[in-house]
Amino acid sequence: MGLSVKGKDFIRTYLEKLTVEIGQRHVGSDGNREAVDFFYNVMASLGYDMQKDGFDCIEWECSEVHLKAGDEEYQAFSSPYSLPCDASAELVHISTFDELKKVDVCGKILAITNELTKEQIMPKNFVFYNPEEHKQMISLLEEKKPKAIVCITGHGEGVSGGLYPFPVFEDGDFDIPSVYMKDVDGEKLIKFVGQKIELSIEAERIFAKSYNPIARKKGEGKGRIILCAHIDTKKNTPGALDNAAGVAVLMALAEELREYKGLYDIEVIPFNGEDYYAVPGQMLYINQNNGDFKDVRLVINIDGVGHKDSKSAFSFYNLSDHETNKVMRVIGNYKTVVKGEEWYEGDHSMFLQKGVPCIAVTSENCRDVVMNISHTPKDTIDNVDIALLEDLVTVLKDIISNAL
Repeated sequence: MGLSVKGKDFIRTYLEKLTVEIGQRHVGSDGNREAVDFFYNVMASLGYDMQKDGFDCIEWECSEVHLKAGDEEYQAFSSPYSLPCDASAELVHISTFDELKKVDVCGKILAITNELTKEQIMPKNFVFYNPEEHKQMISLLEEKKPKAIVCITGHGEGVSGGLYPFPVFEDGDFDIPSVYMKDVDGEKLIKFVGQKIELSIEAERIFAKSYNPIARKKGEGKGRIILCAHIDTKKNTPGALDNAAGVAVLMALAEELREYKGLYDIEVIPFNGEDYYAVPGQMLYINQNNGDFKDVRLVINIDGVGHKDSKSAFSFYNLSDHETNKVMRVIGNYKTVVKGEEWYEGDHSMFLQKGVPCIAVTSENCRDVVMNISHTPKDTIDNVDIALLEDLVTVLKDIISNAL
């Protein structure tokens, strides 16, 4: 049985509120706090027990970037959360990790290319995934103390796939000022190696506060099910696919479960911080649980769903074959749902690392299409198929009611 007309209207209303009326919802912004309050108030009106805890964070603003070499001004963009700078210094260029180990750049402006800018470097204090090479690169840069860094990049990959150029650093804990620029412009800039160039970044880190809300429904036994979808966005994107659609599904599903009488407690969590360098909402939640999730029977994470040319793809982690087969029998009844490939760039990762059974739901074309739209101004409501979200709510309700 599908959603009622009322249920369908809820999805559209939630989606329009988050993407059109509020828009960008990056952590620390007024839009982020408004989105959190919207979720809290709707869930409270549905009779859920509510909790909302605050955390400190950084809002960041940048007004101008100027990069000049010789008589030429080059287009460059401040790395998100970069400190400001006003530098006139010798330009040094390196392209490999071995060169970074040997180079003397103290007090100079360092341009990095190729091997050093092939991907975004994980924030220095990000605990869920941080390759050793990334940690070593940050450590070496902090040790060598360049006055500023110019990152020369091609097209992004993965979650930065829609960006050209893309920010190599996005980290409010990394205090060397940095910018990023297109490789075609960088080729011209590095001709000035050994000469003085000028770089100014007019930016400011602003201390702010935001919140992580949780809605709870009591079950009749022991254990809990966590339903989650991150509510925040990057800057300068309305975040329809990433991840207003997921939050709209979460809220509509909560509406469908308002009379829930099942065995397990339900927690509905729009995590606040998945697209922010410090993942503060997630870290707050882990600390509140003392890192112990032994009582969690299942996590369902919804992120990047509803692309108009796709289907909803379910992937499974830490479930037994029997448990996976039970869920597959349910989703086999729906034409708009398929089994998808595993992916780890989401909030389910912090649970699966603890051995918790998880289901992650995204669009089937997430890697090929959605990741090239997300984090950009193109991530608008026009890309979302409301009917796919309606089906997804029905599927998830069916799973919670009949497969657990």
